[in-house]
Amino acid sequence: MGPLGAADARYPGLMWLDTEATVGERILHYRLRQGMTQEVLCGLAGGRTTEWLRQIENGKRQVDKLSTIVAIAEALRIKPALLLPGPFRATTNRGDTLGTAPNTVPEIESAMLRYNGMSSLFNIPDRVTVSPEHLKIRIEKAFFCSQTERWSEMAPLVPDMIADAWHLMNSAKSEAEKRDAGKLQALVYRVTSGMLDRLGEQHLPWIAAERSIQAAEQSEDPLLIAGGAWRLAVVLRHAGRLTESVDAPVFAADALRPHLDTPEAYSMYGSLMLKGAVGAATLNDHRAARDYFKEASRAAEKVGDRNDFWLAFGPTNIAIHQVWLSLELGDPGRAVAESEGVPHENLPIELAERKVSHLITVAWANFLRGKDRESVDALILARMAAPEQLLFTGRVHSMIRGMLKRERRSVKSDLRKLAAFVGVAD
Repeated sequence: MGPLGAADARYPGLMWLDTEATVGERILHYRLRQGMTQEVLCGLAGGRTTEWLRQIENGKRQVDKLSTIVAIAEALRIKPALLLPGPFRATTNRGDTLGTAPNTVPEIESAMLRYNGMSSLFNIPDRVTVSPEHLKIRIEKAFFCSQTERWSEMAPLVPDMIADAWHLMNSAKSEAEKRDAGKLQALVYRVTSGMLDRLGEQHLPWIAAERSIQAAEQSEDPLLIAGGAWRLAVVLRHAGRLTESVDAPVFAADALRPHLDTPEAYSMYGSLMLKGAVGAATLNDHRAARDYFKEASRAAEKVGDRNDFWLAFGPTNIAIHQVWLSLELGDPGRAVAESEGVPHENLPIELAERKVSHLITVAWANFLRGKDRESVDALILARMAAPEQLLFTGRVHSMIRGMLKRERRSVKSDLRKLAAFVGVAD
């Protein structure tokens, strides 16, 4: 069965969508469902040409900006998430655990349901309360897996971490113990939100991010509260809530200004300003994007490359974001040129996610320029550094599908290997 699935009897000629439908196929589906012509949709979505939309719908052109998806969704009067592919599915044909993280999502969802404010409605069994030190060790391992994109290794850890963090909080006997438990619970939910977001879940990442902030507020730690806002900003942007994806990190950064007295505080502050720049760029607010980026750059100059709160903040991450911003602001050629000055080879193994995110950005910039050989080469390097990041990154799937459609002899063999690896059908 193809991505458009079986016919929908309610709308003659219209097909059901499945989770693998492309953005273009989804736009076509919802446009036809509303009986809207290409001319009308183009007019409502900012005056695009019908030829542009036709190429999007038939897969000959990619939607290269989230802001474009949001504009089309608003014109169709639907949520932006409906135009994005659904959650990733587990891949089980490799003979190992690679790609199996989605199998654990139901168990994580169950843990999130049981161990929250509704816990009094459930018969929560007695559980041996682990020591804070034991939970810290697992949290550190989870963040290592997160920063190295080892999701199928991390996923089985999450349900027990959620349960143990809840029991620590509810067994605390003093205000100090509650604050300490709140710190750990905030980190558990922050790293959980990041994993669920990577796996393409639409609602759970938001819930986990909000719980991270709530737990951080109980800890009374301003840096942890800011870290929760940083994670929420990522989720908001992916959900198409673009204005809020700027407001959340910028307001959090403003609240942090009185506390800028340590390198850790500057790392958090700079990371928040980077998220503000990302959100502003997605909104096509060039001035705000550059202003926030400059502020983040100043913070990076003060602290150098660090990994406080697992944020990988510093001049190298600034350089990586500079390339991304140039691409998001519509200049793939400039992005490619700037990428040559990014020392991603020097990043340590524990920051593989940063390296691979950069390589995917470079691949996408080259893909948009029709440079398939350069794009494939970047993806091959990315696969060697963090294979699961390719499996669970929608842009990689879109790129490979696009290159398969215009398959060129110079990349045929390598491209087909990549397609087989990520599970993209020819």
